[in-house]
Amino acid sequence: MAPFCVFSDIIGHKDIIRALTAAIATGRVGHAYLFLGPAGIGKKTLALAFATRLLCRGEAPGPDCGCPSCSRLRSGNHPDFTVIEAEGNSIKIEQLRELQHQVFFHPLLGERKVFFFPEAEQLTEAAANSFLKTLEEPPAGVHFLFTAVRPEYILPTIRSRCQTYQLFPVPAPEIAGWLMGKGYSAEAAEARSGVAEGIPGRALTVDGATLSAAKYGRIGELLDQDLLQLLKIANEFEKKERKEVLAILRNWEAQLREELLDLEAKPAAAPPQHIVMVARLEKLGQTIRWIESNVNLRLAVENFFIAVKTAGNPDHRLRRELV
Repeated sequence: MAPFCVFSDIIGHKDIIRALTAAIATGRVGHAYLFLGPAGIGKKTLALAFATRLLCRGEAPGPDCGCPSCSRLRSGNHPDFTVIEAEGNSIKIEQLRELQHQVFFHPLLGERKVFFFPEAEQLTEAAANSFLKTLEEPPAGVHFLFTAVRPEYILPTIRSRCQTYQLFPVPAPEIAGWLMGKGYSAEAAEARSGVAEGIPGRALTVDGATLSAAKYGRIGELLDQDLLQLLKIANEFEKKERKEVLAILRNWEAQLREELLDLEAKPAAAPPQHIVMVARLEKLGQTIRWIESNVNLRLAVENFFIAVKTAGNPDHRLRRELV
């Protein structure tokens, strides 16, 4: 990712952008910031846009700014912007000792220096503790930016010295509009934003199987429909490529495994619920193997739906019907 970013590049998170912009405008910028959120939510882009704004020397900061600072950020060689990344599996104490030397050098292009930790979870405890004093009382104009997925992954001694911003999911219509601005059709943008769960990056990288499966909703909700509706879906599958059907079924299998894990995490969950979920997974796995063996698509999927929907028949044992 290029160091140069501007706030207009960011989808969502307007409240945070307003707060950061106001801090710069009023001269009340903190010395350390922590941005939290899931992968793809935009926290690194936000941190980089903030860094760009902090370092910009132009009168009108923006995507077309040609000041020396923004130009150097675009080329990736700004002397006052440093990225601290893991060496191997972690950020080591030697890296932080070197950082502590750098913070006391005067900025070369302006009045600020920015040190960016894009994977702050990789800070070892020893490394973090080695620069707590510097983090708490850095020289004037020095700013530390951290990004991480979850707060508990960051040492409390780091968190307590940062202004923290939690990034929340972006509304689907906003993601859809952003995607259309990138050239996606309205239909594709709506489909991608619908499965992104509020995460812009996920909308860009979602695979075809997920998009195909999304048409039918979550597998748990799908199986709540009556058998006639499910047989109509099986008939639709007969018109699809075998590869696409397998991708959809594997997506459903992943969903069922996720639901089973969630169910097992609930101590009050009734044993029959586990039996139903495991049996559905086994039957779905069997259906996938049949289709891989060139069994008729419609018949294989119909068999799965019928087995699931007749499982509650009092004349049949649940396990036997599903397996």
